[in-house]
Amino acid sequence: MEQNADAQAVKKLSGVERSALLMLGLGEKHAAEILRHMGPKEVQEIGLAMASLSNVTNSQMELVMQKFVDAIGEQTSLGM
Repeated sequence: MEQNADAQAVKKLSGVERSALLMLGLGEKHAAEILRHMGPKEVQEIGLAMASLSNVTNSQMELVMQKFVDAIGEQTSLGM
């Protein structure tokens, strides 16, 4: 039941919030490398979202990461 609640919570997140969660999950070094390729407005939006996220469960973080991996797998021939 808790997993279903986490899935619903992730579904309600905006794209910016999901991106912020992904950045938090990647860690400072990897997130910084990605943010270097973004414009100032995008960096600001993601930074604000990162600062405002609270009560994120490990399951929610895993769901966001898995959705990212799935999306990348669909867009590349590498199929992660």
